[in-house]
Amino acid sequence: MYTVPDDAGQERESDIDRHCGATPTSASLTTRTTSTCDAAAARPAQNMHPFAATLFVSVSASASAFVLPRGVRPRNGRPISAAAPNGIRAGANEDIGSIDRVAVIGSGISGLSLAIALRSLGGLGGDTGKPPMEIDIFDSRNTLDEKAGSGIQVTGGLSALRKIDKDLQKEVCESALPLRRVESKCSPWVNWFGEDGWKILELDVQKAIRDLALSEDDCGLVTEDGEVLAYTILRGTLQRIMLDRLQREHGIEVQFGKKLSGISFEESESEGISCQFADGSRSGSYDLVVGCDGIQSKVKEYVERGKIESDGLASQSSIYSGLRITFAIQENVKEDIKECQFTQHFGDNAYALTSAYGAGKEARAKGAFLVYPDPDYIGPFPRRRGEDSDRPDANADWTQDNRISKDHVKECLDVLGSARVAGNDVASIIEQSDRFFDLGVYFHSPFSLSGWSREVPRTPSKGLFAGPDSKTGKFVVVAGDAAHAMPPFLGQGANQALQDSYTLASKIHAYNCNVKTDTGADVRTSLKEYEQLRWLPTTSITIKAALLGYLEVGPSLLSKFRDVFFYVMGKAGVAKKVFLSSANPKM
Repeated sequence: MYTVPDDAGQERESDIDRHCGATPTSASLTTRTTSTCDAAAARPAQNMHPFAATLFVSVSASASAFVLPRGVRPRNGRPISAAAPNGIRAGANEDIGSIDRVAVIGSGISGLSLAIALRSLGGLGGDTGKPPMEIDIFDSRNTLDEKAGSGIQVTGGLSALRKIDKDLQKEVCESALPLRRVESKCSPWVNWFGEDGWKILELDVQKAIRDLALSEDDCGLVTEDGEVLAYTILRGTLQRIMLDRLQREHGIEVQFGKKLSGISFEESESEGISCQFADGSRSGSYDLVVGCDGIQSKVKEYVERGKIESDGLASQSSIYSGLRITFAIQENVKEDIKECQFTQHFGDNAYALTSAYGAGKEARAKGAFLVYPDPDYIGPFPRRRGEDSDRPDANADWTQDNRISKDHVKECLDVLGSARVAGNDVASIIEQSDRFFDLGVYFHSPFSLSGWSREVPRTPSKGLFAGPDSKTGKFVVVAGDAAHAMPPFLGQGANQALQDSYTLASKIHAYNCNVKTDTGADVRTSLKEYEQLRWLPTTSITIKAALLGYLEVGPSLLSKFRDVFFYVMGKAGVAKKVFLSSANPKM
């Protein structure tokens, strides 16, 4: 049994511990209280890394410079004295300004994990006399299709799940496969001996993570009992596990068929945010609305524009990379697969990836991915002017239902043959697969003057900022792909969404603790702290993944350079550092 010496691999102290003195464990969910909030003390924003602060300020200073101090309005609508520190009136009732009702838009990995985190990290009410935090989840889809999407790796995301609910993390691992190894092969330059491929890179994932835990105190990928948190699982299986947990443990059901069409402030006895939907219904009032609705996020559109329009925002803020991905999933695999290995097969102007995934406690699946350039594009540029209207659907966190016919198999095999992609198992998986998807890879800018959150004004504002008389203290905020959609080439989209959920839920709970103890609570500051913690790591991964995608799909003239580059980077340990820096959680 592997034992982590000293503090290596131990979970870092969470915002919950710092603010409320409580240790979040799943065993205590039914009895967790917030009675220790009297010891709360907000973590100052300046604790973030100085480089992160500098980089963040450079893109959002113009927004933050015009944010005026505001008062927080209690539920009865009476304004709090402007003279009170941070908008909290001395001796105020503990309900003043607290976040008690939340709307989550989207029920993907981000939305489901956030709802669980909000309830698990202090949202149960306990002995404070308050009811549990009310959470409504809305999704534009008609149902949650477990068969949609592909397989994913879970690393830092598992660390976040462990902080949220250890039992949930254990259940996910029992349904997943341990990730043991990453291997890259290229087509032989000179094939004298009939070789299937030359091995140019090999990474022992388990050893690399254990070595990281020995050398760094802040490694979040090894548990206190020595378990390495690196697994693979089908996306639909992970969503099903979390949805079952929400229903079983928290009594929360997803409201499907609800496409968000508007957000406004509602003047009522319990004033707050009202959500309007395309079917004519509305729901509210809410203290906070969280957009977990992916790259076509309507909540992100509201954050950017202050309104929601039918044309959407994603199409205007994204760039088609000129790279396409076709992936195939083979379900109900009969082989007794105990662990997973990612194998990259490099060819000329294309590459393939094969892997195995957990699909339940006794179920296994295989996946094959083919990445190749769009023949109508040179990088992000169309070969002929005005021909970008037929761009493929975007990689909306791998959950699209735009399945393609099995007739597409021949196309895939033709690409494999013409690109001389090494690896006979690629064709075998494709031929035996049950479902196929064809997607385009889009790049989304991580830079925004509006940031990740916006206050919902009392009256709709015409500009970026609401007037002082229109302040409400009610905000919308985004998480997951809605905040930072990233290319899939480092496999970190789901992991970063899970880390967002933990970080945001921690900040919300810490804010509520500060409201109770009159220790300087401010919603805007709490949401900015969440954004500052998560912006730099997600932006770094986005940039690295974009560069990696173009490098891996090297044309014939550059493929030899790519092969040598990966070989050298593997021997120099750079490939290991890139993998670990992306996988290690930053929350």
